[in-house]
Amino acid sequence: MMEKFKVLFFLVFFTLFVSACQPTINLNENSEMNSPQEYILHFGAQGVQDFSKYSKEDVDHQPAGMSFHSLDFSPPNLGKVKIENGANSLILDNVFSVLGSQLSSKSEDGIQILDINAGLTKEEFVSPEQAYAAYVNLMKRINQAGWKNYFYRFSPRIAKEDNLKYVMGNGEVIDPAYIFTFDEWKKVISHVPAKSIGYRVYANDILLDITLQQTSISESNQEQYMLRYSFQTIRYDELNSISDSDEMTANELEQAFQSSLIEDKQSRTKAEQEAKQKGYKIDENYQDPQVWNYVK
Repeated sequence: MMEKFKVLFFLVFFTLFVSACQPTINLNENSEMNSPQEYILHFGAQGVQDFSKYSKEDVDHQPAGMSFHSLDFSPPNLGKVKIENGANSLILDNVFSVLGSQLSSKSEDGIQILDINAGLTKEEFVSPEQAYAAYVNLMKRINQAGWKNYFYRFSPRIAKEDNLKYVMGNGEVIDPAYIFTFDEWKKVISHVPAKSIGYRVYANDILLDITLQQTSISESNQEQYMLRYSFQTIRYDELNSISDSDEMTANELEQAFQSSLIEDKQSRTKAEQEAKQKGYKIDENYQDPQVWNYVK
């Protein structure tokens, strides 16, 4: 009897000992383990290396002169992507896909464009209040990262005080620092064409177009929103706007760039006159970013 008791005691003691020796995982550690991996993407040559590191897909070389690198994510495991841009870096959540583009004729320039499709929220459908909260969070992060509104040189510089009026008529937001109230948000989304609003912002030689669209409403009035981020280097954007820029000498390129400044100013003057006739105010203090150093 005593021997059986000793065996039973040993088994209980051993079980407790083994349990005590197991590592303890706190809630924070568990949350980190369940959080998605952060994919860090750069522009330039480093960007090509990034895609090679993360993606198993072959590079898609197109006859038109572009090469495409891709990353794809499937629900519920959507991607978390950091676009590296120094102090202006952005972390994007709920990512479905990333397409990095590289010019075959300027392969040494590396990745010049990043097109990203994402959801506004992790959940496919959310309440109007949840969608609005996600919009507010997104715009706060963009502003905190130092991205500023960008006007193309040929575009009218609509003043910020006409932001709401302009977005209702054109779907384009010209003051990203202004975050709509909940009532304004509902009004804008329900009235703009295709229920879509767009931002064009700029930071540290990178241009970013953001499209935010309400894509569906369920029978229970839950809403679905999609985001498209289109990043491109200002170098690519400027060279792409000049015909045959890849065949020009350095002097020819500079002359073409200077000519484009004159043409753009003429176009803008006309566009601003038309805008004034429609009752819009013009921002006379807006200064174009100095981009030539990135282009030459």
